[in-house]
Amino acid sequence: MTGIRRRDFCSTLGLATVASLANAAKPGTVGAESATVASPPPTSRQFGTIPPTKKMLFFDLWKLDYWDNVELVQGTPEFVPEATYVDNTMPEKGAGKPSVFFDRDAGVWRMLYNIAWSPIRMMTAVSDDGIHWKPDPHPEIEIADEAAGGKKADHHIFTLPDAAAGGLYVDPVAKDGFPFKMYAQQGGKSVYQRALADSGHAWHKIATEEGVRRYFHEELMLVSRDGLNWQTKRDYCWSRSDWHPEPPYFGFYNESLGRHCMIVRPGWGDRRVCMQTTSDFREWMEPELLFQMDPLDTAPVGFYTMPVIPYGHLFVGLLWVFHNASSRPVSSFNQFFGPMDAELTYSYDGVRFTRGKREPFLPLNPYPEHGCTQLRPYSMIEHGHEIRIYSGASRASHGRERALNRQGHTAQAITMHRLREDGFMYLRPRGDWARIQTKPLAVWSPEITLNASAPYGEVRYQITDEQSQPVEGFTFENCVPFQGEDQFDWTLSWKAANSSDLIGKVIRLELEFQTANIYSLTAAYHFLDAQDQWMLKEGKQIDTSRFDY
Repeated sequence: MTGIRRRDFCSTLGLATVASLANAAKPGTVGAESATVASPPPTSRQFGTIPPTKKMLFFDLWKLDYWDNVELVQGTPEFVPEATYVDNTMPEKGAGKPSVFFDRDAGVWRMLYNIAWSPIRMMTAVSDDGIHWKPDPHPEIEIADEAAGGKKADHHIFTLPDAAAGGLYVDPVAKDGFPFKMYAQQGGKSVYQRALADSGHAWHKIATEEGVRRYFHEELMLVSRDGLNWQTKRDYCWSRSDWHPEPPYFGFYNESLGRHCMIVRPGWGDRRVCMQTTSDFREWMEPELLFQMDPLDTAPVGFYTMPVIPYGHLFVGLLWVFHNASSRPVSSFNQFFGPMDAELTYSYDGVRFTRGKREPFLPLNPYPEHGCTQLRPYSMIEHGHEIRIYSGASRASHGRERALNRQGHTAQAITMHRLREDGFMYLRPRGDWARIQTKPLAVWSPEITLNASAPYGEVRYQITDEQSQPVEGFTFENCVPFQGEDQFDWTLSWKAANSSDLIGKVIRLELEFQTANIYSLTAAYHFLDAQDQWMLKEGKQIDTSRFDY
């Protein structure tokens, strides 16, 4: 395939999207009064564009100018065994592709999933807590197309023969009235029959002269107003005449671009990951390559796909990594067998993604648990102070699922992991005390809150100027230390100083900590360049909207 390229991109991130966590800060348990003294809010006339309150996350160490005895650690989601869900409606197939959302109208959690890879055979389950699931019967929903065998059970709500799809995309804009969407592809006899009947069809000539062909594909979307009643929308065609990559596909919304983003592959059987964007699901930008093997990959791997969620003002992805190295020569178009797990990726702008520690973020479970050979994450849901990750889990390696099912084993199931809020990456000491210092920044609100765990440790903090000289009243000795605590939004405060005095000043924030994990800081902050610094010191306005990550 040709035409895959990087976009020349220089855009401003806006406010957090609908999927972001609430950033409202709460006062700390001690000394909060001095940190929350009422102060007139800054205005754009005083300081220029005022940045939104946002989280300072530690996916990398860019935000720091100095650190000592600090380790950057990748979080480990906790496997939740009681959330494992098995559907024996078709024992030889198994359940997979879980898409989870909270139905606010009904006050319940819903899960959409598929039985087998193809056809699309959408089933639904329901839960009061998002952990314990049961089939959700909808006998009133008829399965009109009998080509795939009709309705298999009362919780079977949709079928599209000769087709496969990806994960659920909950469209936060939904200008078309369909907030629930899935990217899909159909092929086989269904496309062949439409091609024969339509002289204008792209495959009409070949279908008429040569019969059905494996490469007959059409791309479309499935849409729903309520997540239960689904229909096809063929005018939402996301492919091109010479480009028909196979599923799975994922979608997310980039608010700063005002565009819907689709994670897809460069081509059928091409195990790399790319992205294309649209504003209306009809006209699409050219696909752009995101990931392929690079010099740090020392064994053959393939990248299958990557579900993405907007997380605060950033973006988090889980890259499916297919470990397909083999001592045997390739016996098909490409390597087809091997385990699969997921790596953590992140992006500051929703366009360029970075692979994190290049370690499995979802480690495979021990044998014989579901997910001992493959974990394919489909849904990441923010709930309270945790992130829930729902995956299609297999006891068989990629390409060997059918063989295991034929042996009488249930190869596929659905599993869940949970992760602490902001726990994707965090900082911890390598030994006893550790210390970090940020790059120069300015704040536009008196509140700075900390997400940290130190039930047996301590976190202290101070404010310095850009030359690392402590600001009077804001020193380590004057802070109200974070001791014996495990909190998500503990407010930084000092014994006598008023943090409102920091607004609009050029400062650095320092932390020193022992026996503690630092997950994030939250404030209305902006990292400064030298010009910002000079202008702020003279009381001039600055623009905080560009590259404010």
